Amino acid sequence: MKLSFPHQPIPLCWAKTDDAGNPRLSVHDHCLQIGAVGWQVFQLFSPGIRALAPAGAVTLAATHDIGKISPGFQLKAHPNWSFPDAMGQSFYESNHAKVSQAHLASLQGSRPYDWVLAVGGHHGKYPSPHARLPKLNEGQQAWPAQLRGELLKELMAAFGPLPDHNIAKGPWVHWLTGFITFCDWIGSDTRWFPLATNGPLADHETSDSAKAKAILAVGALGWHRREVHPGMSFSALFPGINQPRPLQEALISAMDNPGLYIVEAPMGIGKTEAALAGAYRRWTEGGERGLYFALPTQLTSNRIHDRVSDFLSNVVSDISIHALVHGNAWMHPDRILSISPTTNDEEGAADLSDWYASGRKALLAGFGTGTIDQALMACLPVKHSALRLFALSGKVIIIDEVHSYDPYTSALVDKTVKWLLEVGCTLIVLSATLSSSRRQSLLEAAGAKELQASTAYPLITKVKRGHSVSETISVPSANLASFRVQIEQTAANADTLWPIFADAAEQGACIVIIRNTVALAQETFRQLKSRCRDRDLPFGLLHSRFPQFQRDENEKFWMNRLGKHHESRPHGCILVATQVIEQSVDIDADLLVTDIAPIDLILQRLGRLHRHPRPRPLGFAHPRCLILTPPVDWAQDEKSIQAALGPSAFVYPPFSLYQAGRILAQIYDKTIRLPEDIRTLIEQSCQVPPLLPAGAKIFRDKLDKLTREMLGTAQLGDVFHAPTENDKEGAKTRWNDQPSALLVLLRHSFHPASEHLHFLNGERIPFRMQSYSRFDYPLAMALHRNAVRVPRYLIRHALPKQPEWLGKHIEDAVLAIIPTDSTICQLVGAEENAPFQLQYHPETGIFHTRQDQIRNNFPSDLCDDNWF
Repeated sequence: MKLSFPHQPIPLCWAKTDDAGNPRLSVHDHCLQIGAVGWQVFQLFSPGIRALAPAGAVTLAATHDIGKISPGFQLKAHPNWSFPDAMGQSFYESNHAKVSQAHLASLQGSRPYDWVLAVGGHHGKYPSPHARLPKLNEGQQAWPAQLRGELLKELMAAFGPLPDHNIAKGPWVHWLTGFITFCDWIGSDTRWFPLATNGPLADHETSDSAKAKAILAVGALGWHRREVHPGMSFSALFPGINQPRPLQEALISAMDNPGLYIVEAPMGIGKTEAALAGAYRRWTEGGERGLYFALPTQLTSNRIHDRVSDFLSNVVSDISIHALVHGNAWMHPDRILSISPTTNDEEGAADLSDWYASGRKALLAGFGTGTIDQALMACLPVKHSALRLFALSGKVIIIDEVHSYDPYTSALVDKTVKWLLEVGCTLIVLSATLSSSRRQSLLEAAGAKELQASTAYPLITKVKRGHSVSETISVPSANLASFRVQIEQTAANADTLWPIFADAAEQGACIVIIRNTVALAQETFRQLKSRCRDRDLPFGLLHSRFPQFQRDENEKFWMNRLGKHHESRPHGCILVATQVIEQSVDIDADLLVTDIAPIDLILQRLGRLHRHPRPRPLGFAHPRCLILTPPVDWAQDEKSIQAALGPSAFVYPPFSLYQAGRILAQIYDKTIRLPEDIRTLIEQSCQVPPLLPAGAKIFRDKLDKLTREMLGTAQLGDVFHAPTENDKEGAKTRWNDQPSALLVLLRHSFHPASEHLHFLNGERIPFRMQSYSRFDYPLAMALHRNAVRVPRYLIRHALPKQPEWLGKHIEDAVLAIIPTDSTICQLVGAEENAPFQLQYHPETGIFHTRQDQIRNNFPSDLCDDNWF
């Protein structure tokens, strides 16, 4: 497209250059290509999204780069161009996304439609923190706007009009941004849209030729392949399970409409299978397609990834992709799985896997398992959050363990539920310990309310899309086995308790002890092992302060020993752990010992007790739980109460511990009946007594203040107005009052002339410092396998002094050398008089000491240790 002015002809405007910087694709051709991709993607949308998506979305995608027709952009590759009309101008807007947005806004008068923001944000963030429209600085020139106008007419002729009404800033404007980004990524891939190799810049594309290429590109990508076999029975969905349980039957029966489904049911009752079977019904009867299964942590995501893959391999009828989606998923060997009903297209499935392997693309796969964080970032001001919202739209979203989050993350969950429902998703929310107030907030996010709160348990609460009142579906519970746990609150007195546990283990009991911090778990392990040095007992320790390779090995070992199968179970053992085994872990204890914790977490921990039917040792036929409860005078001052609670006061709100202790003490027969008592205990923990001891009231007020702060902060995270941050998992999704960093453990020192890096796990990676200016996958894998996450303050003095190549392979990390004859971690770049010294022992993991306490090998400042 060329225009001639009295001064001179305007050269053709370029959009893409080759590697040498030579213009090889015109703006005209690029916009036609992206519009064609949008047209083809729209044809392949699920029925639900086609019915809801804004009209004009395809044309809007085609216009995304018309802002490249501007002096500021064109001068990037044509420094010798001369624009007589612009002489004297010292500045041109070089951000073409801003120019595209401003041009479209200029066509609409003084109050432009909000959907113009979608064009401005297609590079991953909106052009300004306040989403203001830029003012074009093109002097008196007429040619940029005239050329953009001519191109816009052609695009509208090819793909239809732009949206004809305002779409208020919210989920659909954000969805449009993600849609444009997705189309731009496909249309910019030279595998399907190659650049010209030589000759002058020219317009080659027509709408028909662009559409032909787009059909091939989108088809090869397989983004739309989400079809499943119809008419499958429950036993066919889950081979080995003959009949669905009442909860599973009830949820399948309930899911006759898109909307929100909240499932409250006890641990181990089959909520996962119920949710997957419900998703299957929506796929076969509704307009939803695809799945994202969201869990609280990377560890729980990894564990359920294989279970979901097994399910999908039974039901998916097309060649599709199941992706593991979280910040460290790239380390998982099966993070991108090709699901194929036949074996005659393995090459095509492999090509699909390659495209989805990068972190930002994985969520676009038809089926996914990952962390809740990846879904929450769809509604937060982080880079490419709009692409996440687009990727999730129209899918069935399962959110597991929804009770696990603090008020900040819970508020983000509510916003995410609201937005996902609006963009065509059906949501299934799972919890064993959900309070009625938390259920009500989820219903409010769905635009509904309860006419009368149900006290039934188990319970399914349903909100059909577009309805303002929820439905309550009671689940038959007569066939649920009543599980009675004898509880006993006792002080954590090592002199009296540890010998009892050792005797019980020697008699054949498998004992699980859950402590609230790593330091407490390490100290418990040391004391028990020391007292039992003459006894032949298996001991184990699970926590998050082992290097990743060792943590994986330990967890796999103990889940095998204490899981469902009898043949591997030891005759007596003691496993000490932190919250890493609190939920979504198949560990079965004969006797459970736990630190005091909030009531919902105590109930979750009870799920590790007598988990499977099996013969129990003499004296352990009935489930029993000892709750280590420090004696606290809640009428005392704040400092005294914190000292009495010990490290637990830094992990959980002290008022929640007060409530837990008060409620447990009031259980008249010292027996918790599961599932009958779950609802009652959860609701009691939410009710504040009218009269509180002075100290408890102080902590109640502090908790209320913190909750208000969390909720206020959550409200500030608006995608259109808040500054955009990098999309690092956990950066904005969690209330992080204790920043962390990584400690990478090497066995031998290194220097620039080293030939190999010797890691703690025995790996030897060739060290080529000169070639590490770019990412090296084997090196990055070794670094992460040998890394331990620790509180940032312990190693912050060494962080700025790390070699440059390290930061290219692992973020926020410090190298540490552990000689074979020592436990001391020698930090690279550490100060001689650093305040803390870190040590590593293969049995206990990483621990730290203050420099004035190095006279012994173990930390004595346990109350200072609030990491777990």
